[in-house]
Amino acid sequence: MTTHNKIKNITIISVSYRSGMHISRLFNNLNDKAQHKQNLKFIVIDNTNGEDQELNTILPKNLDLTIVRNDGRHYQRSISHASGLDIGLMQSVTEYTLIIDPDVHVFKSKWDSLCVDYLEDREKIVIGSPYPDWKLGKVHDYPSVVFMFFRTQEIKGLNKSFQPFPTLSKKIKNSILRKITRLGIIASKSRLDKSQLLRKITSILENIFGITSPDTGNDIIKAMRIKDYESINFKARLAHQLHSINASSFHYDMAREFELYFHKDTPFMSHMYGSGVFHWKTANGSDVEYWQELIEHIEKGAK
Repeated sequence: MTTHNKIKNITIISVSYRSGMHISRLFNNLNDKAQHKQNLKFIVIDNTNGEDQELNTILPKNLDLTIVRNDGRHYQRSISHASGLDIGLMQSVTEYTLIIDPDVHVFKSKWDSLCVDYLEDREKIVIGSPYPDWKLGKVHDYPSVVFMFFRTQEIKGLNKSFQPFPTLSKKIKNSILRKITRLGIIASKSRLDKSQLLRKITSILENIFGITSPDTGNDIIKAMRIKDYESINFKARLAHQLHSINASSFHYDMAREFELYFHKDTPFMSHMYGSGVFHWKTANGSDVEYWQELIEHIEKGAK
């Protein structure tokens, strides 16, 4: 395990497109929950290329924080995000790097030590949050860029971009197979939560057709897989999967409306995500205030 008198530097990278409020909250959250605050470095990739003037005023002043400009204004969202992450990774010179989405909240105290302890004295290992199982067609066995923690030089050494997109013909094929896997509009998050039969059918289809919705960082994940990287995964649970733990009503609401990830049987983090995709959209999924209200209740241990 980690000897904590030994400095373990971590660079935290998040990409902003007018996301200053989220990132300010996130960075304070990560700093507050860290065991070794002095070892954290923060990088914000400003994908408005400086247009977002609020970013300079809203971010915490007490952190080791750098804003790096990137012009992602005229690209599709995932392409813009990936270009920002490519720049961010180049900027990281610490032993470890955490890539994280702005709309994340970490519940786990000493999260930094937990992640470092898993990687300590080991090679080819990554830890983080894969896409939830209900996001059919995505990668479920390696961390997504929602939360991906790794040894910096190892991932730089893969010489891969975070850009996600395949050729046009592959996109068309993926679109067709994705619709089959998701049974048209049937396999929504709420329906998958309620129906074991639906989960079984879509799981079979997903195993047949594989990854039909490659996303940011897909080529990096493929390179990890080829090199037999071990993956330590925080798993997002649906509401029906909370019965085995001492969950409160707020945990259930968080799992229904947003994404609630666990390390073993303990909540590790939540991802708001607020998706407009029909299959994943929830009634309150875009309600920031409601998400933050649930976070406060869970942090307080309320029932």
